[in-house]
Amino acid sequence: MNTPHRSTDELDRTIRDVLHHWTPGEAGTPADMADRIVRRRRRRNVARVTGAALGLVGITLGAVLVTGTGDDTAQPPATRVSNESKLWWRTTLPAKSWDACTTGEAAVFCRGMKYDAVRVDARTGKVVWKREVGKGDGSSTPAGTVPGARDGMLYTYADHAPGAPRAGTDLVALDADGDRELWRHELADDSRGRVSAVLFDGGVLANTPSFKSVAALDGKTGRTLWTYRWKKADCDRAVIGGVPYLTCSPDSEKAPQRSTVVRLDPATGEARTVATVEGPTVLVGTDGDAVLLTAPVGKKFSSADGPATLSRVDTRSGKVRQYRVDGLPLGEVADGIVLASGTKDRIVAYSADDGRRMWVTDPGLKLRKDPQEPRVGELRSAAAVDLATRVAYYLDPTGHLVGLDLDSGAVRWRGRVELPKRPMEAGIAPELMSYDHGLVGQVGGQLFRIEPKLG
Repeated sequence: MNTPHRSTDELDRTIRDVLHHWTPGEAGTPADMADRIVRRRRRRNVARVTGAALGLVGITLGAVLVTGTGDDTAQPPATRVSNESKLWWRTTLPAKSWDACTTGEAAVFCRGMKYDAVRVDARTGKVVWKREVGKGDGSSTPAGTVPGARDGMLYTYADHAPGAPRAGTDLVALDADGDRELWRHELADDSRGRVSAVLFDGGVLANTPSFKSVAALDGKTGRTLWTYRWKKADCDRAVIGGVPYLTCSPDSEKAPQRSTVVRLDPATGEARTVATVEGPTVLVGTDGDAVLLTAPVGKKFSSADGPATLSRVDTRSGKVRQYRVDGLPLGEVADGIVLASGTKDRIVAYSADDGRRMWVTDPGLKLRKDPQEPRVGELRSAAAVDLATRVAYYLDPTGHLVGLDLDSGAVRWRGRVELPKRPMEAGIAPELMSYDHGLVGQVGGQLFRIEPKLG
């Protein structure tokens, strides 16, 4: 990633190398898992993937490969389970393939292979407007997320050169009506991941045409406010209290073998190193004023349940606390709890404060397996957490939902949305978002809004 635009083959090789380096090497993972992950979001003739390899590992390992949860763990206490809910609406989107969605004021925005953006009325489920992709073969790079909506604007991704063999990527700002493009900014190659563009107070922190720099953009005009560059590292982005941070890990064995957390002044871009952690790490997320990083103990796991280290970096004091955990704690962070994936489709909760394992449970969702490779199958959604009720919700690709008590892991709610039958797609995860005391879910071309009744 030292060149401004790296080739597709080089990106794929780098990601495969990192995955083979980080994934369990014996009983845990089929030999071709890295290749499956590279192309897991969409099957195309050429896999075009994005961003820093370690950043992708953080996402995919969190969804697919996190291990270290034994079968002898006590199950959460039984509790009253509600099966009541209110389905507000279910909408068939104008295409079968969708990459990601986000919520805004009375709206849900989605992006997919055929559309850079559609807007759905969150009250009725009606498609308000849609913006088709530019000319091309319909195989544009998938987006792991939609950057977000703010101040009557939507930030999404579009091809930089539609129809070109290497189309590249732009960050695009649209007005709330979708009929006007306000500005666009060129990103590095096919950067459309969770950290390609993040919103902070006063702007958007986005990749540049180089993999080794970021630009702060004025959210309304797209004007570059400042730029920050680095060398010999791959950097993820995080935002704490409206302030942008970088978490940087060595990009090769020749680079200094340490990770850094860097604060960027929102107004000037002035960089200040908050803390340094030995060795390469992956960003887990943020918890209050802290940044959470993790790494396996040793160069690779020797079995499916190898230990890992959780590093908690206090961005105010720079203090680093490290804890040994029994598996990579990669997942969503909610109010001091990391919700990670475990073996046998289980969910594991780790304390973000000290790394202890709080609970582990089987959510009982229906995840179909690949008949040709039983260890590879469908994925559940990432957790959508309602802190008011302290429930973490999950969705599977067949429309089944579950709500787990955030503190104990006990099942508090189960629901189901009737969806058209669809074939099993290995490595494809649905999407679930919290919205107005309820949930918005996306499975393929189906979008719905449901409100759980916990009783």
